[in-house]
Amino acid sequence: MWHKISWRLLRHELKRGELTIMAAAIVLSVTAVLSLSLFTERLQSGLLARSAEFLAADRVLSSRRPIADDWLQQAQQRDLKTANRVVFNSMAFAKDNLALVDIKAVSDGYPLRGSLRTASEPFGEETTVINQLPGEGEAWVAAALFQELKLQVGDTLEIGQSKFKVSRVLTYEPDVGFSVFTDSPNVLIHYDQLEETGLIQPGSRVRFNVLFAGTADQLDAYYEWLAPQLNDDTHNWRSIEDGDSPLARSLQRAERFMLLASLLGVVLAATAVAVAAQRYCQRNYDVVAIFKTLGADRRQIQRIFILHLLLLTFISIGVGLLLGWIIQAQVIEFVASQLGAELPAAGLKPYVLASATGFVSAVMFTLYPLLRLIAIPPLRVLNRELTGTDKLRWLHWVASAGTIYALLLIYSQQWLLSTALFAGGAVAAVLLLAVGRFFIRASRQAGMQAGSAWRLAMAGLQRRAQANSVQMLSFSTAIMLLLLVLALRNELLADWERQLPDDAPNYFIVNVAPDDVDQLEQRFAARDIESNDMYPVVPGRMTAVNGVPVRDEVTKEDGGDKADTQTNNAEQREGFGRELSLTWRDDLPPNNTILAGEWWGDNPQPQVSVEEEVAERMRLSIGDELEFNIGGNTFTVPVTSIRKVNWGSLQPNFFMIFNTSTLEDFPATFISSFNLPKERQSELYELFKPFPEVSLIDLDAIMEQLREVIDQVSIAIAFVLVLVLIAGVLVLLAQVQASMEERQQELVILRTLGAPAKLLSRSVTYEFLILGAISGLIATLAMELSLWILQTQVFEMAATIHWRFWLVGPLAGAIVVGTLGRLACARLVRRNTAQLIRKLA
Repeated sequence: MWHKISWRLLRHELKRGELTIMAAAIVLSVTAVLSLSLFTERLQSGLLARSAEFLAADRVLSSRRPIADDWLQQAQQRDLKTANRVVFNSMAFAKDNLALVDIKAVSDGYPLRGSLRTASEPFGEETTVINQLPGEGEAWVAAALFQELKLQVGDTLEIGQSKFKVSRVLTYEPDVGFSVFTDSPNVLIHYDQLEETGLIQPGSRVRFNVLFAGTADQLDAYYEWLAPQLNDDTHNWRSIEDGDSPLARSLQRAERFMLLASLLGVVLAATAVAVAAQRYCQRNYDVVAIFKTLGADRRQIQRIFILHLLLLTFISIGVGLLLGWIIQAQVIEFVASQLGAELPAAGLKPYVLASATGFVSAVMFTLYPLLRLIAIPPLRVLNRELTGTDKLRWLHWVASAGTIYALLLIYSQQWLLSTALFAGGAVAAVLLLAVGRFFIRASRQAGMQAGSAWRLAMAGLQRRAQANSVQMLSFSTAIMLLLLVLALRNELLADWERQLPDDAPNYFIVNVAPDDVDQLEQRFAARDIESNDMYPVVPGRMTAVNGVPVRDEVTKEDGGDKADTQTNNAEQREGFGRELSLTWRDDLPPNNTILAGEWWGDNPQPQVSVEEEVAERMRLSIGDELEFNIGGNTFTVPVTSIRKVNWGSLQPNFFMIFNTSTLEDFPATFISSFNLPKERQSELYELFKPFPEVSLIDLDAIMEQLREVIDQVSIAIAFVLVLVLIAGVLVLLAQVQASMEERQQELVILRTLGAPAKLLSRSVTYEFLILGAISGLIATLAMELSLWILQTQVFEMAATIHWRFWLVGPLAGAIVVGTLGRLACARLVRRNTAQLIRKLA
């Protein structure tokens, strides 16, 4: 019997429209979570798949020793694709000339991701190579080596005990790497010919790599098997998201952008459910009172309304899942057409997450309102002021707060980010309530000097101060989240994009001799090529901190006293395990900011400035004495400043920078970067022909990938903005509707006292305008604080004040809230006294 009543009640209220906002809120929360989850998962997978080209694989296992065959067999048994890659330095000889080169020996299948590109002549038109590698006795050689060794296609190149025919110019390798300091010209040979060179001997400095490609589940399962057998000192397992490359940092930043924008949408959709649930239960107080007067007991009423809400929830979840899938499918199709790439399909996780979000939101946000609803006494039929008990109000706050935190945690799967957002939101809510009360009181006093409509509006604000504070909190939260997503889209993303302008460097030049610096700069100027400063570079090794040797990479060939290594272990720092590229200059480089200490200026005393992450990792501070060894010459220098470096600038950056007097006597080569449009690429050969020893590194592929990441994130946030906008409007509507009954009672009294409809209409409009303007102002303040945290702590950008939002926020709040409030109250204002009284009855 009770289940039939519940079903009839649901159908009746759906027809009347009483459940419209509640159902729409649940549908929106499910739609938002599903579409955002599917979209971001597919977009992120697409980004990673495209970016994996820069590793030539999905994962790479690197080792200083040959990798065990059974590890490869285990990977092949799991249907993973594999390829071998061995990289080392050696001397190459041709036409009585010699040069240091990077030898890369690769097996069939390489590259597993991306493709090689070659040309028939240096800096000539390149073609993509598919499923092809150098044949027996052949080598593909980088263009820079043609200059250095005066090579031509078809010449013979001697490497170790083997001779190779130079058959192609190697123009692009997907895994060429991002280091501009240690890259020598590359020579690509087949893995099967590596042994014939005789270059791999015990003690050789060689990196053995195995490349893997497969699904994320296959790779994770394989790594779970492999991890216990890895040695941290010998092996390195990495993906494109690891490391400090510009692309890795951009991918991490893109993930933070999309996750944060999505979280804002989820929170706003959940807020809409909470407001609508409160309104739903309030509208059924009279229904429960009537049920009780007709003899229904508490248990029957519980069953009726619980089933009622469950039916509504499941129907809404189904509609939300359908809408979410349709929306993301359309958006994905648009994005794929814009990017010219197919985005991978998503799994079942987004569907489970969306369904759980809708169900948890509906159940938890209605828990306390439902308890109050069931506790409504039968006497409410006679006395409408009876609204149940407030003893369990704490349960409402605990349930609501717990639900918001759980949704953040479930969606982001990052407890630290979820906790930070939740704590920040809680603090902001308290501040918003306090500031809202203050503005309401201040506005009332100011309104006493205005006309009668304003005074009536101010009196209404003050009379409902508590309710208006909570209402203002909802308005402010919705407006703040809208402004925040707008700022993400228009401000932070633009700041990021400005770091990669069209004239950003797309070439690096390395190994410039000191005598060639002036001549090369003159050639740049003559051809109107914009270049950056020339930086001198000296290879050196940091050996000690405050007299204590650093723990460096130790091999069997290095030997060393183990007991001595353990001495003062607590004071030892972890070293770099390699030589550093050291530089010097008088002024602070661009894209560097002093965080501690002072730049040296004209002080000639030996000094060094350290990059902040190195200082943090090695526990360095101002005044520490660092010992360096350059070509057998050892010297000590104090740390006088710590710098923050923008590694995404694609300009020369350094861990250590010295003042000029410290290093100027050491022999050095120079590096720089410059921008040359792609259509002028043919000029490179003539430009660098007089400088055969200079190495040229092409960054165009990296730049294109970074810009593609930004473009995809821009589309993602625009999509989130639309959903957040819909959620925000729904929250505002729900909150306006929640105050209608109380306003209706006030209008009855005022109309009975003779107040004209025009006066009431103006006062209602003014009241909502004031609420909206104050909410917008508070929202702007909260948004600025949030952006400051995001800019400085999350996205590693310089903090800025967004002045236009201080106008947009209050103005948008006044217009949107005022319009919605006026439209919602229009019917009430137009009714005469008799109609209002009948409506209340």
